[in-house]
Amino acid sequence: MLAGLLLQVPRIYDWITEVLEATDMTFCFKGPYLSGMDILLTVDPVNIHYILSSNFANYPKGMEFKKIFEVVGDLLQRFLFDTSLILMTGYDPKCLSIEMPKVEFGDAVDGVSDGVFYRHVKPVFLWRLQYWIGVGVEKRLKRGLAVFDELLEKIITVKREEIKSHETQHHSRGEAIDVLTYYMTMDTTEYKYLKPSDNKFIKDTILGFLIAARDTTSSALTWFFWLLSKNPEAMNKIRQEVNKKMPRFDPADLDKLVYLHGAVCETLRLYPPVPFNHKSPAKPDVLPSGHKVDENWKIVISMYALGRMKSVWGDDSEDFRPERWISYSGRLKYEPSYKFLAFNAGPRACLGKKLTFLQMKTVAAEIIRNYDVKVVEGHKTEPVPSVLFRMQHGLKVSYH
Repeated sequence: MLAGLLLQVPRIYDWITEVLEATDMTFCFKGPYLSGMDILLTVDPVNIHYILSSNFANYPKGMEFKKIFEVVGDLLQRFLFDTSLILMTGYDPKCLSIEMPKVEFGDAVDGVSDGVFYRHVKPVFLWRLQYWIGVGVEKRLKRGLAVFDELLEKIITVKREEIKSHETQHHSRGEAIDVLTYYMTMDTTEYKYLKPSDNKFIKDTILGFLIAARDTTSSALTWFFWLLSKNPEAMNKIRQEVNKKMPRFDPADLDKLVYLHGAVCETLRLYPPVPFNHKSPAKPDVLPSGHKVDENWKIVISMYALGRMKSVWGDDSEDFRPERWISYSGRLKYEPSYKFLAFNAGPRACLGKKLTFLQMKTVAAEIIRNYDVKVVEGHKTEPVPSVLFRMQHGLKVSYH
């Protein structure tokens, strides 16, 4: 069965959706002996709520996840990388300068995320051997880690020198500082897990923020504009709403853009930037669906498949319909996190949810207000098998 799984990798997201639709939303894959590939796939909302919320303590990422993650549309990525790095570290990489310099960080993220994905569908001994030898996606993963380390080491070193020279050490109340400076200068007496003197801790923290802010949001925006190009009526409704409720840009008015918010939610439902979640039980357990699991099982929750389940979202689950997020009274409808899992659920719910909506709605409103976006005819869109749900060839569009 392992060979059959590997053959499905090019269309892994849709294949998992089809399997789960046909197996009452939960499926067990028993891997070869000692391969470390016993996988339980589920999108059952009852299981999801149980794993991520009500019995959260028994479902950490697991030792297998730690082994896998011994690591932890171009213009949109450049824009979000610049703004995210400035916010996080105070450093401006100037990726959107006229020269359009090569962004090694972007290639590094792609290499690492692709490598991590394939670690989920290969026996442990195989990907470890490939990493040691330095071949295939493991070679790209190793190179990507080196890029992360070099970039963040440079930024952290400069920041420490600034702090030592008292340039950023003292701040008046209310003065804005970047996240890196905050972490390095905060009082940690009450936070035993914070280690501002440990460069590895700082690197891991900032890297997590950067990938979340740059790659997940840019991926979501890319699919957002692709969906709108296929649904011109929705594009027109957003443009009318923006012109009526926010004639001039004002962040305070973004909450008034209900239809735009619904369109963003639909995008995240159908094309979640992080397409699956990985857990492993700390001790043997029985899921609400009746499936028995123990510490040798990987539990994979497919957010991509969840958004397409007819039993969860109705017969039109694969349709792009922003109206499903709007009540009869014209207000936004709430959907529980175990059903709409784009921002995770339970104690590990995404802290950047509000920032994501702010960034996406800001970019979308200004582009749609000023331009008519059309995908270049003949451009093929397909997802990359990866832990980040991005387009294989980006999105080629024309602006009018």
